[in-house]
Amino acid sequence: MATILLLGAGASYGSVGSTPHVPPLGNGLFTDLVKRGGIAASLPADIKKLFENNFEDGMAEYYKYSDGNIMTFQRELAHYLSNFQPTDSNVYINLINELGSQRIIYSSLNYDLLFELSAGKLGLFTSYTSEYQKGGVRLLKIHGSSNFWPDLPTGMFQNCTMSGNGMADIQAPIKPLNQVETLDKCIKENSVAPAIAMFAVGKKIKISPDYVEQQYEIWKAQILKSSKIFVVGVRVHEVDYHIWGVLGKVKAKVVYFGFESDRAEFEQWKKNSNKKNAYFINSDFKNSVKTIKRMCKT
Repeated sequence: MATILLLGAGASYGSVGSTPHVPPLGNGLFTDLVKRGGIAASLPADIKKLFENNFEDGMAEYYKYSDGNIMTFQRELAHYLSNFQPTDSNVYINLINELGSQRIIYSSLNYDLLFELSAGKLGLFTSYTSEYQKGGVRLLKIHGSSNFWPDLPTGMFQNCTMSGNGMADIQAPIKPLNQVETLDKCIKENSVAPAIAMFAVGKKIKISPDYVEQQYEIWKAQILKSSKIFVVGVRVHEVDYHIWGVLGKVKAKVVYFGFESDRAEFEQWKKNSNKKNAYFINSDFKNSVKTIKRMCKT
């Protein structure tokens, strides 16, 4: 029975060793996108203000403003996040090195590739499945990933507008790419984006939602079987019922690592869920590793 570790934006932000810097959290993310030019820089002032105050609110408004045509924004977001690389001091490297890969299934809400690149530094490949493979580490990316690209020839769609197509704008098999291939796709494509959820309430996925949904279903099946679930760097946002509603119902012990500013939301979720075996530990990502390792042995 595998232990499950769920990682959020706070983990990548707290991973310390990353170039050109660590991935920013929500509000800082939009500021960085504006600096790069592109869609973010061209938005009306009122939508920019929404993004600056709350990225999810800004994304929801942008979806309406663009009439659902979010391909360019998603592609530019993926390109930005795919540029981050771990240094030898990155906490993800220590995490994988300390916890190993045989008895733990990692999962992430992040679109960046810091985990995969960290695994590569340890000589491990990343498998987006729950099945253990020798020499690999398991990672479920339940909101999609910057390297989850439709398995279509580069440039197959050119100068196309894709929106208003119900559940999906494109439904195609996904081929996870490496970092170099991902960056190349982000530059050469002008009408398609990777399979990543909108950074907004509801987490709509307009490219190959079936693939990302499968990642989520595998994750959900695994947490229902697990006896221990660790959560690091994920805001307790109960409106994200697909995460917190499920965690509130599982029999497994849930151990949450966060800061004092996170405690009130965690305790409210625990109360609302009537989740008796949920525990809050005040810790950053770096110091959570040794605690998780110790708790995995008990």
